Amino acid sequence: MLSGIAALALVALIVLSVSHALGRTFFGAPIHGANEIAAQWILPIIVLFAIPSAQVWKEHYVVTIATERMGARSLALLKFAGFLSGALLCAGLAWYGLEEALKKTSVSATAGITSLPVWPFYYLVPVGMALCVLVFVMDALLALRHPEDEINTGTGRSINVDPEEEVL
Repeated sequence: MLSGIAALALVALIVLSVSHALGRTFFGAPIHGANEIAAQWILPIIVLFAIPSAQVWKEHYVVTIATERMGARSLALLKFAGFLSGALLCAGLAWYGLEEALKKTSVSATAGITSLPVWPFYYLVPVGMALCVLVFVMDALLALRHPEDEINTGTGRSINVDPEEEVL
């Protein structure tokens, strides 16, 4: 679901950018506040929903130079510690983001040049980071239960198994 929301926001960003450019070039009438809408509304949705989604699907880069020779138990403990560290970092970012969102709400923050409200979008930081905390905690627990596999947090299945092979 998070990937879908981020994808829709990306499509909205593309449509907005193309419409803005065409309107400015051919009609001399750009979309009012297009840059603020893109930067303050749409981009945070894309980024803050794509991060936990990428962690669920294990789409982040993985460098295995040091870990490929580790035993299953050592690797599980390393993953557990790493995922818990990620959860703590994201929890701190969520807390800070919530404090900032509350400050922006209290002054009804708007975009710099236009009067478009941006304060609601500050709540995307604590929401996105709280989702990351949830995913990291689940991954930490899965790392201990299944040390040999990369488990999709959403389905609980290994990402290393081809779905067609699983049916057979």
